[in-house]
Amino acid sequence: MKIRSFVLFVLAFSNFMFGWGDQGHKLINNQAIAYLPAELKAYSQWQDYITIHSVDPDNRKRDDKTEGPKHFIDIDFYKEFNEGNMIQDKKALVAVYGDSMVTKQGLLPWATFDTYNKLIQALKDKNKDNILLYTSDLGHYVGDGHQPMHAMLNFNGQLSNQKGLHARYEIKMVDKYLEDIKSSIKNVNVAKIDSPFEFIYNYIYNGNSVKYVLLGADIEASKLAGGTDNDEYLRLLWFKTKYVTELQFNTAVSDLASLIYTAWIEAGKPDLSTIK
Repeated sequence: MKIRSFVLFVLAFSNFMFGWGDQGHKLINNQAIAYLPAELKAYSQWQDYITIHSVDPDNRKRDDKTEGPKHFIDIDFYKEFNEGNMIQDKKALVAVYGDSMVTKQGLLPWATFDTYNKLIQALKDKNKDNILLYTSDLGHYVGDGHQPMHAMLNFNGQLSNQKGLHARYEIKMVDKYLEDIKSSIKNVNVAKIDSPFEFIYNYIYNGNSVKYVLLGADIEASKLAGGTDNDEYLRLLWFKTKYVTELQFNTAVSDLASLIYTAWIEAGKPDLSTIK
């Protein structure tokens, strides 16, 4: 979730405990570990820890002011993205927009890639504490990268008179239909990734591409249900976004498992069974 002003305080507080920031993140981390290849069977001993600590990055935002921007990127703020030529290199982007503006618009792709590289080093070192830390954190950032509203400027419907959509979708709807989402996760494809940084950007691009599905579904569901604060609204929002939501969760699980698997390969395929 994204915390950038006092106006979003209530949303931020809720997101520390619920929705994609809690149950959804736990589901993604848990299922990614479950679907790791047989070579990484040793990871199963840490599955519960990595599941529980999937929400640690959100909790850190309470005390670490640098943490918040790592959870999102308002990628359609950039004209280069809108023109189909996004500047992916952070230094090059900062040279155009300035460091403060790039930070304001979110640092998710770079935070994800940095955590991925730290996981590689932890695996090389067979450092259990760091393996657990960076696997848990990586899962959180990958999960955020698959939440469309973490990849769009209109992240709370605030630009289209739909304020509060972030919480309605990410918390209320996902929490209500979590079992349906969980049962949809199957046939996860785990494979080595050739270009992890590009891979991270690609799934963020994909998240942004479905923003109009969510925005449109909210408008229609609200109109038909006579508002947004009732079960009928949530039922309709789920009906209209179910395919996209389940796809994003399935892809998040697959992509996280693939990044962990690739980090292990890049670390030299260490024997993790010797780590207790």
